[in-house]
Amino acid sequence: MTSTAAADTSPAAWPVVFACFLSGVFAWGFGFYAHGIYIVELQKDHGWSTGLISTMVTAHYVLGALLLPRIAEAITRFGPRAVFLGGLGITAAALMLLPSVTAPWQLAVLYLVMAPGWNATSVAAIASTVGQWFDKKRGLALNLGLSGATVAGLVMAPTLLAIIPILGFAEALRLTVLVALAIAGGAVLLFVRRGPLSPKPAPSGTSRLAPLRHWHFWSIAAPFALMLVSQVGFLTHLVPLISTRVAAGAPPVDPGLAVGINAFMALVGRVVLGFVIDRFEPRRASAACFLVQVAAIAVLAFVEAPLLVYGACAVYGFSVGNNITLSPLIVQREYGPDQFPAIVALSTAVVQIVYAFGPGLLGILRDLSGGYGLPLAACIALNVAASILVMMPPRALRTRPAQS
Repeated sequence: MTSTAAADTSPAAWPVVFACFLSGVFAWGFGFYAHGIYIVELQKDHGWSTGLISTMVTAHYVLGALLLPRIAEAITRFGPRAVFLGGLGITAAALMLLPSVTAPWQLAVLYLVMAPGWNATSVAAIASTVGQWFDKKRGLALNLGLSGATVAGLVMAPTLLAIIPILGFAEALRLTVLVALAIAGGAVLLFVRRGPLSPKPAPSGTSRLAPLRHWHFWSIAAPFALMLVSQVGFLTHLVPLISTRVAAGAPPVDPGLAVGINAFMALVGRVVLGFVIDRFEPRRASAACFLVQVAAIAVLAFVEAPLLVYGACAVYGFSVGNNITLSPLIVQREYGPDQFPAIVALSTAVVQIVYAFGPGLLGILRDLSGGYGLPLAACIALNVAASILVMMPPRALRTRPAQS
């Protein structure tokens, strides 16, 4: 049996996807969706500005992106299990200390410590690990593994928002971190291992930065970078956005419910895409997802009625999970299997460096304008630009079928 056939039929393959899924729940639950909660609670306790905290989130993402090539090397050298466990442990340790910070520099240190943990448990690590076990079914497996990102928003943020009033921020965060660490860490320890398609170390003298010289690479990385500046910024500020409206006397809107609806629809959208993606060209699917978000943001910018706010969050959420998955799927279609891990890692690093500025950008725009109208307008502009760029592949790809 060939290694490719073994990968697609091995009984150990799907448990690996399940462990990656749980790692994704942990990574996005505490390292993505919960940032808005941290902003609210730290402002409440210390009075720090939205721009200050958001800029620290930006630094966290930038440092993590710069470390991505090292994490990819670590997966090849030490195996995915060690990398995932290390990432989970580093993140958990920093989160246990986060409620105890008393000065901005302490918060900055914790965010910098969390940076490698985030990248060792999220997109690039999951895509590389799943890629070791699947070839023909890689799209479906990757979609399911990355669904942890969607479930994180559905479960983790609403859970934190529900128990913080009961236990307080510090105890609520620490309890959820310990429970999530035990579940995700246990699954990784039991199921994650090297797969039949584990990549070999790159030949000496090979530059991992060579793709940066080609438009083919940038035709994938650039649009997703712009879109994720918008998406990461929007989701980071979703709780403060809703909370600000309530504080200003708008009709009552539950921030936890808004986040939950957004995450639930992201899960629905991801599942739907997982079963039909092979019927669609992923670049066109990406452009459609970007424009769906434009419509939802435009509605949210002007409405105050709770049902309309929830509806806009639902429409926006439908494309959130897909936007994380579509970039690796384009890479899978347009690059060879031997190039997949390296291109995904480099693309993820570039995209993360750019989208890291999303939370800080929206926070600064909010502070300057005194509201979220200007930040939402910036999100719309970024998504429109991304939808145009993703439909501009290299000329060679327009005249021949993409690789399967």
